Amino acid sequence: MKNKEKVKRFLMAGISFCFMITIAGYINYKYNPEREKDLGQTVYVNSNNDEVKIYEESSIKSAEDEKMAKFRYDRDNMYSELLNNYNEIINNSNTNSETMAEYQEKQSSLIEEKNQINMVENMIKSKNIDDVVIIPTNNGKVNVILKAEELEENIVAQVMQIIIDQLDVSANNISIEKIDM
Repeated sequence: MKNKEKVKRFLMAGISFCFMITIAGYINYKYNPEREKDLGQTVYVNSNNDEVKIYEESSIKSAEDEKMAKFRYDRDNMYSELLNNYNEIINNSNTNSETMAEYQEKQSSLIEEKNQINMVENMIKSKNIDDVVIIPTNNGKVNVILKAEELEENIVAQVMQIIIDQLDVSANNISIEKIDM
Protein backbone atom coordinates (compact mmCIF):
# COMPACT_ATOMS: atom_id res chain seq x y z
CA MET A 1 0.00 0.00 0.00
CA LYS A 2 2.82 2.42 0.79
CA ASN A 3 4.47 1.75 -2.57
CA LYS A 4 1.27 2.64 -4.44
CA GLU A 5 1.04 5.89 -2.54
CA LYS A 6 4.71 6.70 -3.27
CA VAL A 7 4.16 5.95 -6.95
CA LYS A 8 1.08 8.22 -6.99
CA ARG A 9 3.02 11.04 -5.33
CA PHE A 10 5.94 10.59 -7.71
CA LEU A 11 3.56 10.54 -10.68
CA MET A 12 1.76 13.69 -9.49
CA ALA A 13 5.09 15.44 -8.91
CA GLY A 14 6.21 14.48 -12.44
CA ILE A 15 2.96 15.68 -13.99
CA SER A 16 3.13 18.95 -12.02
CA PHE A 17 6.73 19.47 -13.12
CA CYS A 18 5.83 18.88 -16.79
CA PHE A 19 2.90 21.26 -16.48
CA MET A 20 5.12 23.99 -14.99
CA ILE A 21 7.72 23.52 -17.75
CA THR A 22 4.96 23.79 -20.37
CA ILE A 23 3.61 27.00 -18.83
CA ALA A 24 7.11 28.49 -18.58
CA GLY A 25 7.75 27.65 -22.24
CA TYR A 26 4.47 29.21 -23.31
CA ILE A 27 5.15 32.40 -21.35
CA ASN A 28 8.67 32.60 -22.80
CA TYR A 29 7.27 32.18 -26.31
CA LYS A 30 4.39 34.63 -25.83
CA TYR A 31 6.44 37.45 -24.29
CA ASN A 32 9.64 37.13 -26.33
CA PRO A 33 10.02 40.40 -28.26
CA GLU A 34 12.77 38.91 -30.47
CA ARG A 35 10.22 36.50 -31.96
CA GLU A 36 8.54 39.29 -33.92
CA LYS A 37 11.42 41.69 -34.43
CA ASP A 38 11.20 41.52 -38.24
CA LEU A 39 7.40 41.65 -38.34
CA GLY A 40 6.21 44.49 -40.55
CA GLN A 41 9.57 45.13 -42.19
CA THR A 42 9.80 45.36 -45.95
CA VAL A 43 11.64 42.56 -47.70
CA TYR A 44 13.51 43.29 -50.93
CA VAL A 45 14.64 40.50 -53.20
CA ASN A 46 17.76 41.08 -55.27
CA SER A 47 17.13 39.59 -58.71
CA ASN A 48 20.86 39.17 -59.51
CA ASN A 49 21.24 36.45 -56.94
CA ASP A 50 18.96 34.53 -54.63
CA GLU A 51 19.68 36.77 -51.66
CA VAL A 52 16.81 38.16 -49.60
CA LYS A 53 17.54 41.37 -47.73
CA ILE A 54 15.47 42.88 -44.99
CA TYR A 55 15.20 46.62 -45.22
CA GLU A 56 16.10 47.83 -41.74
CA GLU A 57 13.41 50.13 -40.44
CA SER A 58 15.68 51.19 -37.63
CA SER A 59 17.83 53.13 -40.07
CA ILE A 60 14.82 55.30 -40.85
CA LYS A 61 13.14 55.32 -37.48
CA SER A 62 14.77 57.30 -34.79
CA ALA A 63 15.36 55.96 -31.32
CA GLU A 64 12.58 58.24 -30.11
CA ASP A 65 10.10 56.72 -32.58
CA GLU A 66 11.05 53.27 -31.35
CA LYS A 67 10.55 54.33 -27.73
CA MET A 68 7.14 55.75 -28.51
CA ALA A 69 6.17 52.62 -30.42
CA LYS A 70 7.32 50.45 -27.50
CA PHE A 71 5.30 52.49 -24.99
CA ARG A 72 2.24 52.28 -27.25
CA TYR A 73 2.73 48.54 -27.83
CA ASP A 74 3.06 47.86 -24.09
CA ARG A 75 -0.07 49.87 -23.33
CA ASP A 76 -2.11 48.22 -26.08
CA ASN A 77 -0.83 44.81 -25.03
CA MET A 78 -1.99 45.51 -21.46
CA TYR A 79 -5.49 46.32 -22.73
CA SER A 80 -5.55 43.22 -24.93
CA GLU A 81 -4.50 40.97 -22.05
CA LEU A 82 -7.18 42.42 -19.78
CA LEU A 83 -9.85 42.04 -22.46
CA ASN A 84 -8.78 38.44 -23.09
CA ASN A 85 -8.96 37.69 -19.36
CA TYR A 86 -12.42 39.23 -19.14
CA ASN A 87 -13.57 37.26 -22.20
CA GLU A 88 -12.33 34.00 -20.69
CA ILE A 89 -14.31 34.66 -17.52
CA ILE A 90 -17.42 35.72 -19.45
CA ASN A 91 -17.26 32.71 -21.80
CA ASN A 92 -16.50 30.19 -19.06
CA SER A 93 -19.45 27.84 -18.59
CA ASN A 94 -18.83 27.77 -14.81
CA THR A 95 -19.25 31.54 -14.46
CA ASN A 96 -22.48 32.51 -12.73
CA SER A 97 -24.70 35.22 -14.21
CA GLU A 98 -23.79 37.79 -11.54
CA THR A 99 -20.06 37.42 -12.18
CA MET A 100 -20.65 37.40 -15.94
CA ALA A 101 -22.57 40.69 -15.74
CA GLU A 102 -19.81 42.20 -13.58
CA TYR A 103 -17.09 41.26 -16.08
CA GLN A 104 -19.17 42.40 -19.05
CA GLU A 105 -19.42 45.79 -17.34
CA LYS A 106 -15.64 45.79 -16.72
CA GLN A 107 -15.07 44.86 -20.36
CA SER A 108 -17.29 47.71 -21.58
CA SER A 109 -15.55 50.17 -19.26
CA LEU A 110 -12.13 49.04 -20.46
CA ILE A 111 -13.09 49.43 -24.13
CA GLU A 112 -14.54 52.87 -23.37
CA GLU A 113 -11.36 53.88 -21.50
CA LYS A 114 -9.16 52.73 -24.39
CA ASN A 115 -11.23 54.65 -26.93
CA GLN A 116 -11.20 57.74 -24.68
CA ILE A 117 -7.41 57.58 -24.40
CA ASN A 118 -7.05 57.33 -28.20
CA MET A 119 -9.33 60.34 -28.64
CA VAL A 120 -7.36 62.36 -26.05
CA GLU A 121 -4.06 61.43 -27.75
CA ASN A 122 -5.45 62.79 -31.03
CA MET A 123 -6.56 66.00 -29.31
CA ILE A 124 -3.07 66.44 -27.84
CA LYS A 125 -1.41 65.83 -31.23
CA SER A 126 -3.40 68.76 -32.58
CA LYS A 127 -1.40 71.03 -30.23
CA ASN A 128 1.86 70.77 -32.25
CA ILE A 129 2.92 67.58 -30.49
CA ASP A 130 4.50 65.08 -32.88
CA ASP A 131 3.45 62.01 -30.92
CA VAL A 132 1.92 61.17 -27.56
CA VAL A 133 1.28 58.01 -25.57
CA ILE A 134 -0.99 58.03 -22.54
CA ILE A 135 -0.51 55.17 -20.11
CA PRO A 136 -2.98 54.82 -17.24
CA THR A 137 -1.82 52.98 -14.13
CA ASN A 138 -3.70 50.80 -11.66
CA ASN A 139 -3.55 53.43 -8.92
CA GLY A 140 -5.43 56.13 -10.83
CA LYS A 141 -2.38 57.93 -12.15
CA VAL A 142 -1.70 58.77 -15.78
CA ASN A 143 1.72 58.81 -17.42
CA VAL A 144 1.98 60.95 -20.55
CA ILE A 145 4.93 60.64 -22.92
CA LEU A 146 5.25 63.48 -25.42
CA LYS A 147 7.47 63.70 -28.46
CA ALA A 148 8.08 67.26 -29.58
CA GLU A 149 10.92 69.48 -30.72
CA GLU A 150 10.11 72.11 -28.15
CA LEU A 151 7.76 71.84 -25.23
CA GLU A 152 6.66 75.22 -24.02
CA GLU A 153 4.93 75.75 -20.69
CA ASN A 154 1.67 76.80 -22.33
CA ILE A 155 1.55 73.55 -24.34
CA VAL A 156 2.23 71.49 -21.20
CA ALA A 157 -0.59 73.40 -19.49
CA GLN A 158 -2.92 72.67 -22.41
CA VAL A 159 -2.00 68.97 -22.34
CA MET A 160 -2.63 68.85 -18.58
CA GLN A 161 -5.98 70.58 -19.00
CA ILE A 162 -7.08 68.19 -21.77
CA ILE A 163 -6.21 65.18 -19.61
CA ILE A 164 -7.92 66.66 -16.55
CA ASP A 165 -11.07 67.47 -18.52
CA GLN A 166 -11.31 64.39 -20.71
CA LEU A 167 -9.96 61.64 -18.44
CA ASP A 168 -11.20 63.10 -15.15
CA VAL A 169 -7.78 62.85 -13.48
CA SER A 170 -6.47 65.35 -10.94
CA ALA A 171 -3.33 67.30 -11.82
CA ASN A 172 -1.42 65.63 -8.97
CA ASN A 173 -1.92 62.25 -10.66
CA ILE A 174 -0.52 63.27 -14.06
CA SER A 175 3.10 62.71 -14.97
CA ILE A 176 4.39 64.22 -18.22
CA GLU A 177 7.67 63.16 -19.79
CA LYS A 178 9.16 64.61 -22.96
CA ILE A 179 11.21 62.63 -25.44
CA ASP A 180 13.43 64.90 -27.53
CA MET A 181 13.43 64.71 -31.29
